[in-house]
Amino acid sequence: MKTKSMSSIPRFNWSANQNLQSEVVVKTINAVEETREALQLLQARKVVILVLDQLSVDKAQRVVDWMAGGACAIDGQTFWISEKTFIFVPNQVEIQSQRSAPTSPSPCLTNSWREIPD
Repeated sequence: MKTKSMSSIPRFNWSANQNLQSEVVVKTINAVEETREALQLLQARKVVILVLDQLSVDKAQRVVDWMAGGACAIDGQTFWISEKTFIFVPNQVEIQSQRSAPTSPSPCLTNSWREIPD
């Protein structure tokens, strides 16, 4: 049996696969500990929409900070959708919005949220 040389093995062309559809995962976070799973989804290059309405402002801010850091680490972005809903996208996904871009990678939520008791 004849073996192929390394130069004859076709290389994977990442640019040719840029048009692959990305998976979108919508996840409601009920506890801060559930953030790890959401971060793993983002690291796997999935679009993650987080609904944080079950968390207090402080806990939700912690989740958004961790997720925004994870998005930043993979050169992705964070977008605010509604009061306690955010979308985190990897770098191969482009989001177009009429809203202005946040001034920091992780938006400060305490000014726009009312406190929800635990």
